[in-house]
Amino acid sequence: MNLYRFLVRSKEKLIPVIIAAENEEKAFLQVEVELEKHYLKLPEIEDITLYEKKKIRKSQGFVIDFEHLVE
Repeated sequence: MNLYRFLVRSKEKLIPVIIAAENEEKAFLQVEVELEKHYLKLPEIEDITLYEKKKIRKSQGFVIDFEHLVE
């Protein structure tokens, strides 16, 4: 199992998304599922970018620096 950090670019904003999945294909599919669950009206997605992948161990995480999310 891996932990994936994505950055989703919509017309309005950048959305960080963290996913646990067995492989990259399942992770990308899960990003779309999580976005659909989170938003009442799904934002128009321009791009989904995988930024990091880490093997899940006893302790694992990501730092999301919001200053780096500004275009």
